[in-house]
Amino acid sequence: MGPTELGKSLSKLVRGVARKKRCLGQEPGVTYSVWHVVRVLLACVFEGVCPGTFYERLKVIQGYRRAQGLPNQLISLAQLKKRMKTLTFLKALVAIFQESAIGALRKLGAEEVRVVAMDLTRLESDPDRDRYGTWGFDSHGHFWGYKLGLIMSESGVVLGMTLMKGNWTEFKVNRRLIRMAKDVIETSFGELPVEFLVCDAGFDGESTYQATHHQLKARVVSPRKRKRNPKAKSARNVVWNARSKTPHRERDVTLYETPEGREIFKKRSGIERLNRQLKDTGIRISEIPPHRRGVRKLWPLCLAKLVLYNVALNVNIVQGRPLRSLKVLAA
Repeated sequence: MGPTELGKSLSKLVRGVARKKRCLGQEPGVTYSVWHVVRVLLACVFEGVCPGTFYERLKVIQGYRRAQGLPNQLISLAQLKKRMKTLTFLKALVAIFQESAIGALRKLGAEEVRVVAMDLTRLESDPDRDRYGTWGFDSHGHFWGYKLGLIMSESGVVLGMTLMKGNWTEFKVNRRLIRMAKDVIETSFGELPVEFLVCDAGFDGESTYQATHHQLKARVVSPRKRKRNPKAKSARNVVWNARSKTPHRERDVTLYETPEGREIFKKRSGIERLNRQLKDTGIRISEIPPHRRGVRKLWPLCLAKLVLYNVALNVNIVQGRPLRSLKVLAA
């Protein structure tokens, strides 16, 4: 896979979504469509530069625009920054992200989403320079910054994402991630062939089990966040309250302790590998630019990088290469 193939795939993806979502591109009083703005942003993310540096390269380097597959006339830098703040732009970027995941799933088949994994990872920032971040806590300790929530298929296709402040917990975003995964999977296959959702103990709560049962029609494999002593005083009342107030959790909470549940839970290592890959390769999703601090500004940048990741998976599937080979992005 080279930069040329990846750039062509990005252009083809944007054109395909633009034909399906023509209503988003029909904005009164604008010269350039929202898909033009999305394509310029994806080119900036692919090159790993901010829009200002990208436009400087267009002026200095001859043939740079043609190498990126962009049209002759581009939107101005001031208008680009203005349009990237609109709700229409965010909807178009989400549509591009969903279509990139749908394309990969259709090539891999329905067995790809038999087991899906969900997790949060930290995005650290500088507390002296980033006043929008907050103090958060995870398994590695305290940090200043944000949390990135991901839900992925068995081979690594990103089905949904969300970004939040560091002091938010898993129960603020679990329903959102599950809903995004449901939309992508149902659009890909017309049904929900999901059997298990794998997550860590941080998601162990009634809301996660309920959303998984109602939306994905699947069971949850998660270690218990808190174990109750059956010999404790009033243990019978505690168990009765748990079964009456958290019926969905009580139905699946013992699945993790079975041999089948332990084997399924091992597939959670795939999302840990995905988090490391997104931070260490050319995507560099953990880097927070000075002009992109805050959830509102950082969220479109993270989503664009995940679009780039899913498109790279599509190219690898077509060319028969290892699915997660991202050498072109690390170069």
